[in-house]
Amino acid sequence: MSPHFGLMDETKMTTKEALLMRAKLHWRCGVRRIRENKISSGLVTSYDALLSAMRWYIFLNLYDEAGVDAEEKIENERFVFCLLRRCGVLDSSFDLQFIEKIIDKALMEEDVGNDGEMIMAEFQEFLTGIGVLPFDESELPPENPSTF
Repeated sequence: MSPHFGLMDETKMTTKEALLMRAKLHWRCGVRRIRENKISSGLVTSYDALLSAMRWYIFLNLYDEAGVDAEEKIENERFVFCLLRRCGVLDSSFDLQFIEKIIDKALMEEDVGNDGEMIMAEFQEFLTGIGVLPFDESELPPENPSTF
């Protein structure tokens, strides 16, 4: 079950609000899963938080740069990464190939070793840089324990 299932009603939110809430809910859940030693699940959930946050950032700051059909375009991960790189939000230190390799391993539930810690630190640094982290968890709906 998705970390945001039943905790937010996207039909009552703007796209920006929904993306930011999803990013926060998935980050909270990803961190919890990692603490519970569900490393693969935690990494994949945190990656979704990262993508939601990046999409939120584009809607907030780079919507015109996204061009025609921006809402459709930002569903494409490659487009999101390319736009953020082109606009200077992502620099070359953000190793997308390495991240994708580890996330693919996590999706296959393979051992990611210490690479998971490195990726989480990279995600946290980026999310802090764009203003998603830190956030007040008390402002979020209570976590549903049935979300794995």
